[in-house]
Amino acid sequence: MSEDSLVGALTGLAAETARLVRHCAEEAVREMSGALGADELRWPRGLLDRTGPVIPKPYKQPGQGASWHDAYMASCAVSVVRSVQQQGLQPVTAAAVLAQAALHFRPGGYRLLQVGLNAHRVVDRKEWRRLGTGVLLHGDLPHLVSNCTALVQEGAPLERRLGGARFAALLASTTLLSQGLYVLSTKLAASWLPNSSLATDYFRAYGVGFSGVCMALKVIAGYLREADILAAPRAPPLPEEFVLTGGRLAVWPTLLMSHLLVPAASLPGHVCGIAAGLLHVYAARALRALRARLARRRGGAPGGARRYLQDGRLHVRNTGLLDLGGVADHPGLGWWDLGSHAALAVASLLAAAMAEKRRSGRP
Repeated sequence: MSEDSLVGALTGLAAETARLVRHCAEEAVREMSGALGADELRWPRGLLDRTGPVIPKPYKQPGQGASWHDAYMASCAVSVVRSVQQQGLQPVTAAAVLAQAALHFRPGGYRLLQVGLNAHRVVDRKEWRRLGTGVLLHGDLPHLVSNCTALVQEGAPLERRLGGARFAALLASTTLLSQGLYVLSTKLAASWLPNSSLATDYFRAYGVGFSGVCMALKVIAGYLREADILAAPRAPPLPEEFVLTGGRLAVWPTLLMSHLLVPAASLPGHVCGIAAGLLHVYAARALRALRARLARRRGGAPGGARRYLQDGRLHVRNTGLLDLGGVADHPGLGWWDLGSHAALAVASLLAAAMAEKRRSGRP
C-alpha cells in the first residue's frame, strides 16, 4: 500500500470516528435533557438511573404561600375521620396506609428512574420489583394523601365486609392485575401501534402511585352498594344519579375529574385499574355460576354469599372463594353493563384528550 493510500485510509477512518462520536454525544445529550426534564422522561440508561429526578417532590418551595392543595388535603383528613368513625379502624387498611406513609417520608427519597413502573424495564430487563415499588411510592404529599383517602373510603367498608384476610388477598390481586394490565397494554401498543402515546409510555413513562388499585376498589365497592339496595324486598329502581355518583359507574366521573385537576396523572394506569376491578366482579360471577352448576350436579344447594340483618346493619357471610361480599348477586351484570362501561370509557378518554389539546394550544 502506498503512502498516499495509507494517509487516505487513515483520514477516512478519522472522519468516520469523529462522525460516530458526534452522533453518540448528540444522542446522550438528548436522552439526558429529556430524563432530567420536568415534563417527560426519556429512555434512561446507566448513569441516568442514579442521577434522575428524586421523589417525593417537596410539597412547597421556601416562601410559597397557601394553595388549593392545602384545602384539599384538609378535606381529605375530614373524610378519613368520618370513614373511621363509621367503619371503625380496619387493620389491613390502616397497615396499607401506614406502609405507604412510611415509605413516603423516608429520608433522602428515591430516584424515580430506579423505582417507577416502566413496562420496558419489567418486560425486557426482568425488573419485577418495579411492580411493587411503583404502586407503593408517590410523587408528592398531595398524591399520597389523595390515594390514602380513597383507600380508606373504599377499603375500610370492604375490609369490614370481607374480613382482613380476604381483603388483603383482594389488595394483592388488584395490585398485580392492574399493574400487569398496564404493562401488557403498553407492550402491545409498542408492538402494534408504535406511533401512539401508549407505545411511547412503554419506554419513557415511569409511573408511581396507588391510584390504580383505588380505582379497582371503587368499582367493586360500587357494585356492592347497588347489590345491597337491590337485594331489599320490593326494591325501587336505582336512580341514575346514584349509579353515577355512588354506584358501579361512579368511577368514570372520578377518573375524568382527577385528570382535569391533575393532568400529569397516568390515564392508562387508571383505566387499567378500572379494568382490574371489572375483571374481579365478573370473575366472582363466573365462579358463582360454576359453583352453582357443580352443586346442582351433586344434588346440593348453590353456594354463595348469605345476607342477614343484625343490630340494624346488613351483614354478608361469604361461603365461597372470591365472593367479594356478594358482588356476584348484582342483577345488572351482563352485556348492557359492560357496554355502559365501554361508552363511558370512550367518553372519558375523548374528554381527557380534548382537555390536553386545549392546555397545549394545539388545534
